Amino acid sequence: MLEKFCFRLAGLGPKLSPTKETAPVAYQFIHIERYGRQGAHQKKSSARKRSMYDIRDEMIRAQHACPHVADPKPPGILLGKAPEEAIAIAAERAATAVDKIGRKLRCDSPVVVIGVASWPELVSDVMADPEKRAEYARWRAKTIAWLKARWGDDLESVVEHMDEPRPHIHFVVVPKLDDARRLQIQSAHPGERAAAECKNAGGSPSRQRAAYVDAMIDLQGDYYDKVSACCGLTRLGPRRQRLTRKEWVQQQRQAEALGEARAKLESCKNEVMARTREFVNDRIAAADAEAQKKLKVAAQQSAERFETLKQKAIEHISVLRRKAVKLEMQLSAKDAVIAAQEEQLKSLQASLGALGINQGMIM
Repeated sequence: MLEKFCFRLAGLGPKLSPTKETAPVAYQFIHIERYGRQGAHQKKSSARKRSMYDIRDEMIRAQHACPHVADPKPPGILLGKAPEEAIAIAAERAATAVDKIGRKLRCDSPVVVIGVASWPELVSDVMADPEKRAEYARWRAKTIAWLKARWGDDLESVVEHMDEPRPHIHFVVVPKLDDARRLQIQSAHPGERAAAECKNAGGSPSRQRAAYVDAMIDLQGDYYDKVSACCGLTRLGPRRQRLTRKEWVQQQRQAEALGEARAKLESCKNEVMARTREFVNDRIAAADAEAQKKLKVAAQQSAERFETLKQKAIEHISVLRRKAVKLEMQLSAKDAVIAAQEEQLKSLQASLGALGINQGMIM
């Protein structure tokens, strides 16, 4: 009850189901709740609130869980895992987690945050009109980007339902266990985090509730600034603001004009960025081409220098070979002279020996 109360204060007005057949309302709708493995007991009743498994069954369109849907169809997975896988992760962490004194968590302790965001146009209109389909796709992409920026890796699943009157997306946020195996739901739920911080600072229960409400209002405001304002949606509905029909129509037109202006600004920004990327890419390509050209010239010059050195080396080797042949020929001639002289000396010694003159007598 506290969470629903706080969300109404946060600007949602009377809770609007995205499945309700009403005239299109151009204001934002986003809602989050925390769930346990088993629903907590309702106040002054033996009945229990819905559990994370009940929400899972509705998200995956289990037959028993979606009597409000005329023709149920499986959800489209936009990011991360299928809902049943994300809930299984939450159940596994909850089974491992302990409370602050080391006991296992109660089955109704909140262990997962599940939310829904809805687009105000009817599915039939979105599917029939390419312009409206593009607007819806833009809102969906911005919503997913906002979810990723806010919850990071804890965002386990984002799915889309197009089988109800209005298109909407569900998301599942599963907090991680800390080093002490504590599963802190406040790490995934901004209202719970603000209330816990207020309590730790010594705040009274009333101040904790006020901190909770302020955090949820901030959540709605941040979603408006980052998503809804860019898509032509108003922050609050007419009943919450107590506007007359004329005032509400005027505010819608202003919101639409603001959304169109922001869309044009974003389009211009994207165009400038695209042109900048194109310019940078062209400059890089030109620089690369110039570098390649210089490298080619340098390589050609290096090849020419190498060829010149090669020819000089070949000529030098040829000269050295000719000199070596000449030296070999000279050595061969000298060897022949020495051999002839040795033959003459032997002949002379033989002649002396025949005359009875030995070498010793000559000496």
